[in-house]
Amino acid sequence: MKPLPLVKPISLARHGIDRDHLSRGQDGDLQELWASGAKPVFEHRGSLLVAAGGLFITDPVMVPEEQTEIYLGRDDEGNRYIGVSLDDSGRSQLDTWLATSRARDATDLLTAPGEGIDSAEPVWMPLRQLAETLDDVQVSVACEIVGLGNWHRAHQFSPRTGQPTRPTLGGWVRTDPDNGSEHFPRTDPAVIVLIINTDAAGVERVLLGNNAAWEVDRYSLLAGFVEPGETLEHAVIREVFEEAHVEVVDPKYLGSQPWPFPCSLMLGFSAEAPSLEFAADEAEIATLTWFTREELRAAIERGTVRAPGLVSIAGQLLYSWLDNI
Repeated sequence: MKPLPLVKPISLARHGIDRDHLSRGQDGDLQELWASGAKPVFEHRGSLLVAAGGLFITDPVMVPEEQTEIYLGRDDEGNRYIGVSLDDSGRSQLDTWLATSRARDATDLLTAPGEGIDSAEPVWMPLRQLAETLDDVQVSVACEIVGLGNWHRAHQFSPRTGQPTRPTLGGWVRTDPDNGSEHFPRTDPAVIVLIINTDAAGVERVLLGNNAAWEVDRYSLLAGFVEPGETLEHAVIREVFEEAHVEVVDPKYLGSQPWPFPCSLMLGFSAEAPSLEFAADEAEIATLTWFTREELRAAIERGTVRAPGLVSIAGQLLYSWLDNI
């Protein structure tokens, strides 16, 4: 197998923010940060408010009360950002405010873009659709607020006492007010593997799987969560065998990408398969197929295979291999 380069930090892996942890403070009060001119970024259940080609940035007066606020950091120009994770009531309040504002300001929108991230009016869009269009700063704060918003929604009660917790340390901790125990954001590591077989003639093949929950023409790399007490390399070997009954060797780390859907960190690996034999587990993986580079390119062009896009590290790893001639 020809060695592969490390994947470049594109899409959700880009970074453009200083998280400025020393400014988070000890409690959940962000008034000093708001007073310093911090800008709100709005999130609701994994979607972000966007307009005019980027995240919708507006005056803090638009922030509904009693929402989860998280200090996300500052950019190179010193602009600070506070993520506002809205519950359903907060989303309704903000949408009503925006609708009222539009009715009051009857701007001529006949020639203005009407949909998507370039919309002249604020619209909600999921992070997956925005990953390749936001700049480095905005994709950084978007990943932060979506991941942290998911965590806050799922961890509102103490696992020790069952009592409601409250955000502290700028929204980066939840504290049990009864016993003072602190609970921190959760990130679940998962490996994703580019499995390669090289035959006696030096021809390489990649193994792609069709998940049982997908359409029959959709294929991707195999992936799975790292379990307690194992290394990343062992997780690669175990997951591939569990899903495909393929024994792989020589796992090599190639890069990582945050995947806040809801709270994963994808760790990309390549691994070598000495044999072409496989058996899909048929529970998670419906079918498996080996492809040479020529076969895969032809199948993608014909439309018989839908490969992962560059928004995910799966697509980045796969296309890195396709181009690694």
